[in-house]
Amino acid sequence: MKTAPLWLALVASAAWADSATDVYKEIGIRAQDVMNSSVATARVVPGEAKQVVSVVTYLTGKKDEATALGVRLDVYRSEGPKLVSLYSLDASQENGGYVGRGEVALLDLDGDGVNEIGFYYDNLKNGMIQDRRLDVILHDGDTFRVAWTGSVSYDATKAVRDVPADRRDRFLRKLDFASTRRTKGVTLFMTKTVISVAGERLPQPKQLQETFPLKPESP
Repeated sequence: MKTAPLWLALVASAAWADSATDVYKEIGIRAQDVMNSSVATARVVPGEAKQVVSVVTYLTGKKDEATALGVRLDVYRSEGPKLVSLYSLDASQENGGYVGRGEVALLDLDGDGVNEIGFYYDNLKNGMIQDRRLDVILHDGDTFRVAWTGSVSYDATKAVRDVPADRRDRFLRKLDFASTRRTKGVTLFMTKTVISVAGERLPQPKQLQETFPLKPESP
């Protein structure tokens, strides 16, 4: 089951032409090899200037199934007509290949006027498991870091041969923005909706509240 991004934020599902073209040139890929791209201009670094944030899904030109598609996140600052790289994250390297359908979502989780980055992509290692992944990326000091990573849409109920029965679950996760914002971004709150457990569909989906640390509390 495919789902849209779960952050109702500044989501760019289609890149605007000029910025997208500049991003492709900077990455070193041809426009005809791009499967889909998301490009947004937003403040993800403290200061007055805005940055360019992109996620591009593209054909790598490689023949093996694991690396045929690439998905990467990039953050740039603009210096006139030039893009200068601030941060890059390659989902294929992170996931060990087998990735697809990248998207970006931006949301200010702590209320400081700087957006955090949500980096979505599909984990395609097992064709019988539907696994949509999310990395939550923060600007921390002078750099970016992945503060949380996990599945936001997961269904292993059909993977009878590959996954032990006690792990054949199906669930969705949705960011609880209001609760996260109340902690000033210190704690990430997620609402997890469990649909199936150990291959058995529940009579009614069960909702759980999950919490994950994002950053240390301010002194």
